[in-house]
Amino acid sequence: MSKRDFLSTADLSRPELDDLLDLAARAKGKRPGQVLAGKTLGLLFFQPSLRTRVSFEVAMVQLGGHCINLSSDDLYELEPEEQAVMDGAAEEHVKDAARTLSRYVDALGIRSAARSGTWAHDRQELLLRSYAKYAGVPVLNLETSFEHPCQALADVLTMRENLVSLKGRRLTLQWCYHPEPKSLGPTHSILQAAAMMGMQVTLAHPLGFEVDAAVLDRSRKLAQEHGGSVQVSNDRQAAARGAEVLYARSWGCTKHWDDAEREAMVKRSLQDWRVDEALMASTQNALLMHPLPVRRNVAATDAVLDGPRSVIYEQAANRTHVQKALLMQLLK
Repeated sequence: MSKRDFLSTADLSRPELDDLLDLAARAKGKRPGQVLAGKTLGLLFFQPSLRTRVSFEVAMVQLGGHCINLSSDDLYELEPEEQAVMDGAAEEHVKDAARTLSRYVDALGIRSAARSGTWAHDRQELLLRSYAKYAGVPVLNLETSFEHPCQALADVLTMRENLVSLKGRRLTLQWCYHPEPKSLGPTHSILQAAAMMGMQVTLAHPLGFEVDAAVLDRSRKLAQEHGGSVQVSNDRQAAARGAEVLYARSWGCTKHWDDAEREAMVKRSLQDWRVDEALMASTQNALLMHPLPVRRNVAATDAVLDGPRSVIYEQAANRTHVQKALLMQLLK
């Protein structure tokens, strides 16, 4: 049998997404078992991680397996380009690392979300895609600059638990100010997943912070196929009105992706793009979501993050359950 990877929310069909969420809901109510006894998941983190690392470790332990954690300190500088003449900093080619690790573990999870060049370069997810090409075991995307599909699975499960049916529900993806450059991974993944669920999605951001055009086009097609819609607004107040879910998240400027100083200059006048009590009051009693970590009183105020409609910790908790479902489907 050919192995299957999980690199993008676009890898799933709607029936597959529904089956995965149903399995996660069932797994959430069960005690730990031994479904994956003897299985090993290798986790490769090239950037810091809290929720992703811990939730995957807990998921494997609860299924009877175990994890091996590798950080950038454990790994050689890697070369992902084909036919590269390796006379620079890279000590090892990805194909050699991937093929070797495939002899040790049953699956590989990889986080590689750092900015390493222009947006045209980073959107290719070269390191992740190279691992997927050469590894003989399933490869899971634990976040790149382009996607964070495991986060989106937890987001959809959280919305489904609170709203039951998601078709036709109004979701506003709200750009928020952040002093540091951020990836587009969580935004792209939840945009595509929500479109596939048939939600009415409003993508709200200031001019200059557009998402990747290919992702937006794909999301609009998915929404049309499943009875939803995707629209874009540059007016944060208008976008929030009537929302049933307000998803707060900062993301970077693709035009100035390789120029952090220029991006910071563009953002100086955008500090009012945050979620506060007044914005939440204009919604339809919306759930507040954020993938965390969050800059309190910068991206969103304490009052809304700690308020009764906040489900940010439910999102975090659901990471474990959707990942258990994903691991069972890929490894069982």
